Amino acid sequence: MPSLADLISPLSRKDLLSTIQPGDIFRIRLTIEEGITPKNKDDSSRNKYFIVIGKTKDKKVIGFVVINSCINQNLSIQLQQLHYPLRAAKYFFLDHDSYVCCGELKEITIEHFSDRYTCQSFGSIDKDDLKYITDAVISSPIESPKHLRKFGLI
Repeated sequence: MPSLADLISPLSRKDLLSTIQPGDIFRIRLTIEEGITPKNKDDSSRNKYFIVIGKTKDKKVIGFVVINSCINQNLSIQLQQLHYPLRAAKYFFLDHDSYVCCGELKEITIEHFSDRYTCQSFGSIDKDDLKYITDAVISSPIESPKHLRKFGLI
């Protein structure tokens, strides 16, 4: 399947980020560059669902949190507690109940996003859920005020 970058002009690509809003849900291939560890040893990327939390003022970087099948038991107790449950009954794209990892705000450039995005979006997270998720990200002990300001969260 072609990526969005294959289908749109460079000018349209610049405008892409302005259409993306906090709460939007996407599934794309993410890499170590975005803070995602590939599942298998020989892999360089991994398909992940993620929720947009914010974007930079210059509209060049998206701040997001990932949706995981389970809570990583290798994390500290404090970071494990910053996982927000999502119920498959509420979100059509989930095969099973899952967790939003709110301990770390990750980021992807609009260039990488548009290169990998295949025009498949999964709607938006419920407003109440987004509020809880955003508040959890802001409370994370590993998030700096500078990083949170970068995406307009504080």
